[in-house]
Amino acid sequence: MSKKRKRVGNTTKPKTSVKLDPSQTKISNLIYIDLVKYPNWTKSIKMGEFTNHFKDADEALRHFYLIINRLIPDIESYGRDIFAGKADHCHKIYGDQRNLAYKIIRKIHGEKTLDEDSELWELAGKTEEIRIIGTFVNESITIFYPLFIDHHHLLYPSKFYNQPDYKTYSYSTTDIFSK
Repeated sequence: MSKKRKRVGNTTKPKTSVKLDPSQTKISNLIYIDLVKYPNWTKSIKMGEFTNHFKDADEALRHFYLIINRLIPDIESYGRDIFAGKADHCHKIYGDQRNLAYKIIRKIHGEKTLDEDSELWELAGKTEEIRIIGTFVNESITIFYPLFIDHHHLLYPSKFYNQPDYKTYSYSTTDIFSK
């Protein structure tokens, strides 16, 4: 004998007005950092009051150790907190600092590296002193492209933080490889 199943009617109707914010659906929890697309991102330059040269080989070694061991893992783990403004020392670059950053980028990578509509970001981790300047691409995953390093926090200078003698620094990334 077979039993007949009774159908239970659904008296509620689903809401058809629920929409997802497209900007939130593209931002993943992780940030991937592409260190290859702009290979000169570690290059040392001097431009006006800005320099990312080092005092000496010891400072260069210390900074690159901090970038690889602390700063990059911090950035990758911040995820959505960067875009929500909850990650310390991570923000978009505006105004005069943005103009200076574009000049530095053009000097390092060439005139046609980025269009003027690209958002530039300053990212730092728990090291607080070193900043990486770059841009994000949010597709199916969030990718950060480093464009240059602000080793001495000179894009946003501070008389309380910056060393007064940074202008005399002359040790560059090319010196690292020439030995």
